[in-house]
Amino acid sequence: MSTERIYRTDQYATENEAVITAVREKNGCDVIACDVSVFYPEGGGQPSDEGTVSAGESAVFGIVRASDDDLFGDVWHETDAPAGTFKVGDKVVLAIDWDLRFRHMQRHCGEHMLSGAMYSLFGGTNKGFHMGAGYITIDIDLDGRMLTDEELDLAQSAVNEAVWADLPVTVTWFDDYESSLALPVRKQVPHDGRVSVVTVGDPGDPFDCIACCGTHPSSSAEVGLVAIYKCEPNKGMNRVYFDCGKAAFEKLAADSALLTDAAKRYSCSPADLVSRLDAEAENVSALKARLAGLSSYVKDIEAAKIEDAVRAGGLEHYVYESDLFSTDDLLKLGFTVINEIPGLFLIMKHPSASTCLLLSSSDEYKCGQLVKEYAQRFNGRGGGRPDNARAIFTSLSDMQAFADAVCASH
Repeated sequence: MSTERIYRTDQYATENEAVITAVREKNGCDVIACDVSVFYPEGGGQPSDEGTVSAGESAVFGIVRASDDDLFGDVWHETDAPAGTFKVGDKVVLAIDWDLRFRHMQRHCGEHMLSGAMYSLFGGTNKGFHMGAGYITIDIDLDGRMLTDEELDLAQSAVNEAVWADLPVTVTWFDDYESSLALPVRKQVPHDGRVSVVTVGDPGDPFDCIACCGTHPSSSAEVGLVAIYKCEPNKGMNRVYFDCGKAAFEKLAADSALLTDAAKRYSCSPADLVSRLDAEAENVSALKARLAGLSSYVKDIEAAKIEDAVRAGGLEHYVYESDLFSTDDLLKLGFTVINEIPGLFLIMKHPSASTCLLLSSSDEYKCGQLVKEYAQRFNGRGGGRPDNARAIFTSLSDMQAFADAVCASH
């Protein structure tokens, strides 16, 4: 005996009394099958229902997932009840999380309608569907052509006009695949056994018509809205990111609040935010150019100071410390110096980054080898080439100890 599936005749039912017909174990918990169930099992791109199973007021357990082995077999309910809690013949009450079910209904029906719009408007075929936590994706095949922004806007407008038209959504069952072709199905997917076809609108001239085993609202108006977020290439197709109903509303409301907050920070209206950001980008670009010029000027001055100190003291190695520059700029400064003074071994310390840079224009000093030999002794890591290397430390004291050890070794 297989499970009688209530959702096929009443997708709005939220609970039912049932008798357990089989029990399995998974991960130390009971998995139960019942004679009748409101739970939709995962399938057809739609996640399963979640909810509870109770055997009296004091024994209520969660159902975290429902599944089946085929469309007309038992529905298995994965519970969080310890193995051995339930047995065959127990009378229980199954209850779904209605908010989650209705979200799935809105999202699945909205996906049908958007896929249908892509097909009727552009001849695009849906070859992939995923209902994720934060968005839905469909992969629309247009023989390698990418959808334009104007086409995405057109599809979104067409779908929402159909949503707000309050079109009927009907499910028709057929004994076999061939019989289902009596309806103008958008996509023919042959399979054995009975077939259910979901039609949005007049069956004679539907907005969409496709075989599907999922749950759907009784009218398009219950979808609420369909919002396309973005579209990007994926394996030669158009991967469209969107959402429907309450999930789309929550996302758009959050985005609107974020936009308003960003506009306030720039003392402008949301409509003026893009132009304000463009102006800020120009300012930043100008500041970066100015900073680069100033940095080059300061590096030349510091390089001259180092060279004067080395030549005046007849030094073979020199330690320089500064957090005025980035580590990359400090490295460039070091190269400027050693290129002017052959045979010099240079240690460049960057305190704020706890980093030591070793540079050498002499074959006597192997910078990469020195880092490999000494850095780990002082909780450091790094590496490099014979003429330059970098070592990074967890503390300033370790960095100083490393520099002292390298200097003492030569």
